[in-house]
Amino acid sequence: MNPKQPNPPITDADLDRALAADHDSILPSSGFAASVMNAVSAEAAAPAPLAFPWKRALPGLAVGTVAVVVVVVSAFVGFLRRFNAPVDASPVNVQALLAPLGHYANGAALWLTVSLAISGACLLFCRRLVSSH
Repeated sequence: MNPKQPNPPITDADLDRALAADHDSILPSSGFAASVMNAVSAEAAAPAPLAFPWKRALPGLAVGTVAVVVVVVSAFVGFLRRFNAPVDASPVNVQALLAPLGHYANGAALWLTVSLAISGACLLFCRRLVSSH
């Protein structure tokens, strides 16, 4: 067969000859149809998958998004201040709000308490989400 020449078109006679072949010569193995039907029946009887609880997840996703935005903005403002670039005052200056917390005599204990409180609140919130109503 020459690769440069196209294949001849299939005629109706070719199709009739292929379709008229003895179909009894190909048989499935014994029990094949029964096993397929059993698998189909089992799949049909299986319960539907559980839907993801978007109503419960959206508040956490929103809080996480806000937290990421606050961190990025704070880092950007801190970067600009480090190089003495003029910074337009934003309506909410997170660094100015949090600065007094670091000036206490025992600032490490305060930050430890704040981090433990936030962690505890997250755990309580998650426990509430998964508890049965």
